[in-house]
Amino acid sequence: MIQLININKGYILPNKKRLVLFENLSLKIENEKSLSIQGRSGAGKTTLLNIIAGLDIQYDGDYFFDGIKMLHKRNMMSDFRLKNIGIITQKYDLLNDRNVFNNVAITLHCLDENRKSVKSKVENALETVGMIDFKDKYPNELSGGESQRVAIARAIVKKPKILLADEPTGALDEETEEEVLKVFARLQKQGNKLVLVTHSSVVASICEVRYKVENKNIIQIP
Repeated sequence: MIQLININKGYILPNKKRLVLFENLSLKIENEKSLSIQGRSGAGKTTLLNIIAGLDIQYDGDYFFDGIKMLHKRNMMSDFRLKNIGIITQKYDLLNDRNVFNNVAITLHCLDENRKSVKSKVENALETVGMIDFKDKYPNELSGGESQRVAIARAIVKKPKILLADEPTGALDEETEEEVLKVFARLQKQGNKLVLVTHSSVVASICEVRYKVENKNIIQIP
């Protein structure tokens, strides 16, 4: 499904020195139901996820999705992301002026789905994450765990080919984290493919395959 080949990525620091994050990094995601990416702070975990999401196109190397080479063009990657990828962030990124239902429906409106389809798909997504009874509430009425489950519903509502989660439990306490991890486990059983970035071994353990970013590359954890 996803293949990264010889990815090189770096930044120019304020002191004009170049910080190299990745050097000839290659990664293939194919039959795994879920994959975690760990690594120390600053190792490039989120950057790697952003490359997979098509949010970061400033790198050298090749990116293939379902055998199609992705070009380093923002319009192409934006369209590709809308149709194929669901993204879950640590901070939820819900819109405070919209209720839960309309926060989840945003993506479907972008895809020009009709009203009947939107209603059915949004309600199904909210049922999946256990938030259907909250559909008329607003983000400021939700707890952190509830907000994250709404964010997950928004990511899965369009039935993307792959879910990308960046530290999805980083802002949650242990009990709430466990609830969210149960949702991720349920999604995997339903056939959703998940790539999860985390600093936590506990969170990483829900994934079928585990990787670690270090020494400017990525290695599989036995």
